[in-house]
Amino acid sequence: MPVTRLVRDIMVPIAEYPVVDEDATIMEAIKTLRDSFHQKDGTWYGFQSLMVLNKKGELVGLLTLKSFLVALQMRDFLEHMLKRDPTGLFFTPHLFDDFNVRKIMRPLELITIQEDATVLEALLIIVKKNINSLPVLAGTKPVGMVRTLDLFWFVGELLD
Repeated sequence: MPVTRLVRDIMVPIAEYPVVDEDATIMEAIKTLRDSFHQKDGTWYGFQSLMVLNKKGELVGLLTLKSFLVALQMRDFLEHMLKRDPTGLFFTPHLFDDFNVRKIMRPLELITIQEDATVLEALLIIVKKNINSLPVLAGTKPVGMVRTLDLFWFVGELLD
């Protein structure tokens, strides 16, 4: 197996990766991510993030499982304030806004990689930036995602 394989050779194509619109609600995003999961022999398989696209189909961010946990933490805070001392809510007006994906996504000032980059380049970016998912672009168009799992399998093949 050649060591100079390209990112496009190991990425998950965007057609197979969960995608959500930036204006989607948190509940719509959760449903999209949950729909990507499947169970086999008692174990759940699926993705740990969603690609967030704008109306033009451009990648604008990532929505990770951690993003959902942050949103839940904010919701718990809101519920706590309503049960205890609701006057504190006057100091947190943003909590009244509709929660949409844009509020909790990781914006696209994040790192991306081109589909014709080498797998080694992707590996170095993921390790250096301490991220688990690296969006793949063809120019400015999103075409897939490289995950740490994909890189793990690639390295495993090298060691065989």
